[in-house]
Amino acid sequence: MRRPPGRLLLALFVLGTMLGVSGPPRARADEAKPDAKSAPEAKPNAPGARSPDQVLASLNRAMTWYRQARIVMRSVDGSGVFGHADEQTALRLVGRAFDVARAEAALLGRDKVVASGATGRRAEQQKTLEAAVRQGEKDVERLRARIRAEPEKRSALERQAAAVQNKLELDRARLEFFGQLRALDSSRSGADDNLEHQIEALQEAVPELRSPAAGQPVASAVGPGSGAWAMVQRLLALQRSRSRLDDIETATNELVRRVDEEANAARAGLRPILTRLGALAKDPTDSGTSLSDSQREFRDLLERRKLLVAVVLPLRDEAALARRYASDLKGWNEVIDRESWQALQGLALDLLGVVVALAVIFVGGLLWRIAVARYVTDGGRRRLLLTARSVVITVAVALVLIFHFTSEMAALVTALGFAAAGIAFALQNVILAVAGYFTMVAPNGIRVGDRVSLQGPFGYVHGEVAEIGFVRVKLNELAGEPLSPTGRVVVFPNSVVFTGTFFKDPPGAPAR
Repeated sequence: MRRPPGRLLLALFVLGTMLGVSGPPRARADEAKPDAKSAPEAKPNAPGARSPDQVLASLNRAMTWYRQARIVMRSVDGSGVFGHADEQTALRLVGRAFDVARAEAALLGRDKVVASGATGRRAEQQKTLEAAVRQGEKDVERLRARIRAEPEKRSALERQAAAVQNKLELDRARLEFFGQLRALDSSRSGADDNLEHQIEALQEAVPELRSPAAGQPVASAVGPGSGAWAMVQRLLALQRSRSRLDDIETATNELVRRVDEEANAARAGLRPILTRLGALAKDPTDSGTSLSDSQREFRDLLERRKLLVAVVLPLRDEAALARRYASDLKGWNEVIDRESWQALQGLALDLLGVVVALAVIFVGGLLWRIAVARYVTDGGRRRLLLTARSVVITVAVALVLIFHFTSEMAALVTALGFAAAGIAFALQNVILAVAGYFTMVAPNGIRVGDRVSLQGPFGYVHGEVAEIGFVRVKLNELAGEPLSPTGRVVVFPNSVVFTGTFFKDPPGAPAR
């Protein structure tokens, strides 16, 4: 069973059109001629130019890296790690990314101009095909009318009509293909037109590129605190800085990889153009084309080479800056590690000092206790000295811990001054009584068993000292003539030695 020749030819034409083959041998010479002219101009559209979406994706990737690097550089806690030169390196890198984007936008604009010329020739071919389709339809109608009017020539006329019908279907298929190309070009033109505006809008988001003063590092006015707690805080801050540096190092290595890929792709697109330019420089007509076509191809390739070089050079600079930043990150990590080790050593020494101070305090308290137990025989004084020992040890431990684990010494001293003033005002009577105790137990003071006369709120009180406490003194009251115990116990605060007067009778004499 034979296939209809029209459908077979139509399938072959559509397949050849999709593969880039020109029309069938029976195509008219005037239709094949524009295709031959457009062939040399299609060579510059080979590798090198990327789509607007790819250009914007590369630019956004560089801007995202710059923002992350800038945040890390301003948040890393370490002296002498980042400086103004480091921010300038990152700023130059993102500036090169914008240079690459603008160069690729220029390359895309040039391709669009070339494509517009090809579109104009395609429009002329489309008009020619539309006229051929209309003429073919008229020829088919004419032949069908002749078949009905001349039955004796039916066989020859049917063959002629089938050939004309096949030619008409081929022209219609080509016309439909040109319509699809026009729709595709119109859908891509919107993104190409807005690429430069989008690049400018993205550059507005990096004000440091327009005003270098905006990229100056901001000096911190807050100095490091002192004390063990400040060292702990600094050690934690250094660990957070180390983690941020690891993140930016990963991002920088990824940026280096992507920029290298883009640079290799641009150089790969430049090599065949250089090869073709060299061949045309040696022999302009080596491909069998005319001299005018060869010169036009040479000028187009030379212009495309300039645009590709404008892309490759900032890409190389961007890759070099990214590698420099990545290599500097290793040194910055070493600085952070060294400062972390120093902070850890300082914290260990400070804690060792705390342990030594506490050990000295507790050893002193133990010696105090042993001395009281060995040399003080009076029970009251022994209890008093042991109580004083506990108070002194507690205060000493509290002061050691406070002065070692504070980060703001000035604020601590101010707070302690106000606290001491408040405590002194509230406990002034107690403090005065304690001071009176040391006056009483002085060498010229009183002892238990002495007879004294103390001035109280209601006059002089005569009595025998029964107990001398830390804040008060107890007397067994004496009254009458001669003085004899009344059985009452009189208690005075020790501050009476400062606020009142007292008489001490000599041993063996009656108290007056």
